[in-house]
Amino acid sequence: MAKVQHHRGLNTNLDNLYNNIKQLLEDQKDLQIVSEYKGTLNAVPLRSIVAVNKSPKVWVGSLREIHVSITGNPNDYAFGSLLWPGAVGLVVGGPVGLAAGVAVGGIMAYEFEKHIWQKVLEVIKKESETQPTIDSVENHHDH
Repeated sequence: MAKVQHHRGLNTNLDNLYNNIKQLLEDQKDLQIVSEYKGTLNAVPLRSIVAVNKSPKVWVGSLREIHVSITGNPNDYAFGSLLWPGAVGLVVGGPVGLAAGVAVGGIMAYEFEKHIWQKVLEVIKKESETQPTIDSVENHHDH
């Protein structure tokens, strides 16, 4: 599941946004941050973090890993997340088990995605000089 929001004209402190998201991931007892990147991509600032689920729940189809990226500058940036549910059902029950595992994993990952995006919006509001409006935010989903 992927979601991207493109924000314009908010003058957001992107370092604070990144640090708050990192803290949110660190606060999840079953997630472990496995990589971070702060630099540029094609001369555009990029901050990226990847966390994996270290809980046994991952084997029953819950959230397996999450990738979060912020790219751009304070007045024109994109924030995106990509969540991967576990698919252990293939090992347990063949193709039917895979379908069940992905369905369960999709629901659990979806709940986590809702939670993280609620927190992201709170942080964006707190760390921006201008509050987000319908005109300043574009949403892109791929579920």
